[in-house]
Formats: sequence, structure tokens, C-alpha cells
Amino acid sequence: MSKWLAALLSSLLICLVAAYLDYTPMDMREIGVSYNSYFRLFIVGWIILFPMYLFLGIPISLIIDAAIARFFYEAPKGVAFSMKLISYLLGGVAVGWIYSAVVGYGDWDTYKYPFMMGAFIFWTIQEIIRLLVRRVKKQVGSSIRS
Repeated sequence: MSKWLAALLSSLLICLVAAYLDYTPMDMREIGVSYNSYFRLFIVGWIILFPMYLFLGIPISLIIDAAIARFFYEAPKGVAFSMKLISYLLGGVAVGWIYSAVVGYGDWDTYKYPFMMGAFIFWTIQEIIRLLVRRVKKQVGSSIRS
């Protein structure tokens, strides 16, 4: 559930920021040029990005989490945490490479940093959700005991 929620929130955040950066205000528009609305910029980006998180991001995230749990189960928490971050960033590079191979537009180097940023945002939101869920469970558990 946390991965699905992280995919939803990550895609919403990225599309909101990208639409804000790409939007042209009314007073800056030129006559005779067609401009997209903020909503259209947002929704077109979200229609593309959210399925990518669902069909690429979540499965790769599950694989990365399983590999980190298997190979670093006896390692200190900080090492496993760092390796998870590094693995997500490298997973972003791999997804960028796959995307450039499938789309066939541009070099894979073009997609490397945007996909790494997307993986970092996904990982950050996922870890925040896990921390919040753990904290709520701890609060509920302590209130039940007393």
C-alpha cells in the first residue's frame, strides 16, 4: 500500500511542479500562439507519469527492497538505508535507459537525471510514509496497552 501511495504522491508532486514551470502566464503570452492551461499541462504529464510509476517503479522497487533485505539483513541500519538509496538511484538510471530504448527518442543520457530524480522522490515519499505508519502503529499500540 505504501508503494502505491508513494507512486501516486510522487507523480502528483512531479506533475504539479513541472506544470508550474512550463505554464506561461496570461500577461506573458504572445498573440496567435496556442498555450496550454495549467490543468492540461498537469493532467497530460500525470497520465504519462503515473502508469510509469505503477508498471515500472513499483515492481523495480519491490525487487530492490527484496535484494537489499536479502544481502544486507545483518548490516547496520545506516548501511542498509544508504544502499537502498543508492539502489533506487541506480534503478532510476536503468529505467531511464529502458525508457530511451523503448521510446527511441534521444540518448539514454538525456533521461538519466530526470529518472534518478523521480526515483529519489519516490524513495523519499515511501520512507516518509513508512515512518508515519510506524509512528501511528506505535501510538496505537501504546494507547491500547494503557
